[in-house]
Amino acid sequence: MTLAKFRIPGGIQSDRTDYSTGPFWKNGNRVRFQQGQPEPIGGFETHSEYDSTYGTPSKSKPWRDLSDNALMAVGTEQFLYILKNDVVTDITPIRATSSNQNDCFTTANTSANVSILDSSHLALVGDWISIASAAAVGGITLSGLYQVVSVTDANNYVVTHSAAASSTATGGGGATDIEYLLATGDAAPTQGLGWGADTWGTGTWDTPRTTSNITLDAALWSFDLWGEDLIACRRNGLLYTWDASAGVGTRAAVISNAPITNKFVMVSSPDRHLVAFGAHDGSNNDPLLIAWATQESLTTWTPSATNTAGNQRLPIGDALIAKVQTREQTLVWTNEALFGMSFTGPPFIFTFRTLSTGSAPVGQNAALDVDGVVYWMSSDNFHVYNGRTQVLPSPVRDFVYNDLNVSLSPLVHAGSNSRFTEIWWHYPSISSLSTTDKYVTYNWTTNEWATGTLSRSTWNDSESWQTLPFAFDSSGTFFYHEKGTDANNSALNWSIDTGVIEVPEAGDELFFIDRFVPDLEQQTGNVNLKLYYRRYPTATENSKTSVITPATLKADKRIRGRQLRFGYDSSDTNSFVKIGDLRGDWRAGGKR
Repeated sequence: MTLAKFRIPGGIQSDRTDYSTGPFWKNGNRVRFQQGQPEPIGGFETHSEYDSTYGTPSKSKPWRDLSDNALMAVGTEQFLYILKNDVVTDITPIRATSSNQNDCFTTANTSANVSILDSSHLALVGDWISIASAAAVGGITLSGLYQVVSVTDANNYVVTHSAAASSTATGGGGATDIEYLLATGDAAPTQGLGWGADTWGTGTWDTPRTTSNITLDAALWSFDLWGEDLIACRRNGLLYTWDASAGVGTRAAVISNAPITNKFVMVSSPDRHLVAFGAHDGSNNDPLLIAWATQESLTTWTPSATNTAGNQRLPIGDALIAKVQTREQTLVWTNEALFGMSFTGPPFIFTFRTLSTGSAPVGQNAALDVDGVVYWMSSDNFHVYNGRTQVLPSPVRDFVYNDLNVSLSPLVHAGSNSRFTEIWWHYPSISSLSTTDKYVTYNWTTNEWATGTLSRSTWNDSESWQTLPFAFDSSGTFFYHEKGTDANNSALNWSIDTGVIEVPEAGDELFFIDRFVPDLEQQTGNVNLKLYYRRYPTATENSKTSVITPATLKADKRIRGRQLRFGYDSSDTNSFVKIGDLRGDWRAGGKR
């Protein structure tokens, strides 16, 4: 008998065929590689003092104010929030206000639905309103936030109160104030339907379209900081600022004179210009226009001889896709080219040079900077810019892109986990209808890749006020990551499997193995050693499993075949292990 060692190189290589030369890790879920050896990713826990948000968070931005308070902005398709010292407050901008409304509520006996009269309200189903100073009507008093459940006509809509009315009545007093919050958007890209959707002549006259080639953008947020104050933009919307010194009782406010529609926003560093991308040019929405206010100003956007305001329309492409600030420049992608945007001062203020063509990120959050090197995920590959644009070779590329839901690809978002030198791309799989549910990771020091299942709509690396990475899922739940070994007090459910190994490599004779010696370190909880074997490539695969405890020395399993593959998994809580080489006692078993 020979104690053979099965040494598997680090990283998942799912794109290799089963019978590629040499052993390799074929599949994995919730594992990473450290010094070439697999181990489960860290556990995660919910923030115990944080209530879930309304809607799906698309962006979060942590920082500290001048008083050293920990702040974080969180944007969903419905609300804009501030988390301050673990207290969540709604700071969603107000789009319109109706003051001193008189007898505007109508109730129906035993019904919680309330009809509201407000001329030219412009509210849509799903929008939110805030009601104050209303008098009782029908036995109920409306106060606080309500969501529009139906729209009757241009002057009337319906909300639902927390309790049913005790009578049919009309009233509410003469001092009712109604604030209309920023209109609710879509959490994911959606198909434009209804009257007027699609090109002229499509479908039949006066019939709402049930399909179209029109895609409506998801309501993705972008954030930056103006000193201690927040700058915010919801895709295709206005620019907003929130004054940190005014406190959480103040809502975000529109930045006056700024373009009325924008794709995303940034504050350039160190020159301090507020920059809008895909900005309205004063007459039309221009998907290629970059506009900026004068230096150290939020509100001066008209260029003159005495300021540094200006604009530039990029010459290649149809739309601006993404931007990333990096060393000495900002990378800006259109759908057809990558540009370098650099502050040069008067007379041009910013200069733009073409760096490469093609290969734009799939969405505005799909690229990130790591120590002056920029990584991104395009529609068909992974890329890196380190002075020039290059394809980032990936042994999981085909796996990821065959699994990617292309219609939801603008939701892809990138984040770093600096403790483990990893980039995480969270992406929507073909089985997802509305959000990201899978991930692919790249270790920028070892060039190792991994894939897995995890639903996260945002991701932030550890920050000055937080020592752990943190993220939100699509329901608005806040998670700390790399904390413990479990998935929010449940099993992490990790796994890893090799491709096919031929023992001996010639594959002519059968092998016989009756003892396996796993090399497992720092093990907590039980781990399953899974063995798969068969005699011919087209034969039925047999399998055996051994439960490996921290005290297990060997696994006595008798198997015979030509092809072997193995793996590990665990569905136990408190499960962790560093996986080394597997050894097996084998001998030739003949050719029959």
